Amino acid sequence: MKEAQNLREGEVIILNGELYKVVGLSRHAGKAQFSGIIKATLRHMKSGKVSEFRWTPEEKVEDVQLERKEMEFLYQDKDEVVLMDPETYDQVSLPRSSVENYLPFLKEGTKVKVELYNGVPIGIDFPRMVQLRVESTGSGIKGQMDNTWKEATLENGLVILVPQFIETGDLIIVDVETKRYVDRAKKL
Repeated sequence: MKEAQNLREGEVIILNGELYKVVGLSRHAGKAQFSGIIKATLRHMKSGKVSEFRWTPEEKVEDVQLERKEMEFLYQDKDEVVLMDPETYDQVSLPRSSVENYLPFLKEGTKVKVELYNGVPIGIDFPRMVQLRVESTGSGIKGQMDNTWKEATLENGLVILVPQFIETGDLIIVDVETKRYVDRAKKL
């Protein structure tokens, strides 16, 4: 058990017997004799449904320590995602709804950290930012000085808005949660 004021994004907690991942936190200070409020955005680990909860800073919340194991993405079907342990070749499946946000970024053979609770897979720990290659985009407007954006199709088929200076073949960094352009990747 820990106090709500000590929660951090990415932690997993138990509420009403269900597992939730903290995906957003805000702290609001109270005035005079009123206590502050901790407002948390939580994602249900099985359904993927996002909801908000509020606590006073001193309220106790049951936190969970997860085991993380690197596995390889194999394939997805209508209801689930299948991953394989590269050491034992055991296959595990997760409900598609629990990893829905990451599906556009998963390719066959992609290595991801699977979160296990009591030996049972409950989700994946995916990096917040990924590098992707631009497969196609329109040409930029020469001499354009304002901050205009154009559509670009990425190697995974995702279509996002990018700045005018991005060209076909460029590597860019994309925020996985928002599916938005962040920066141009550094060339080696």
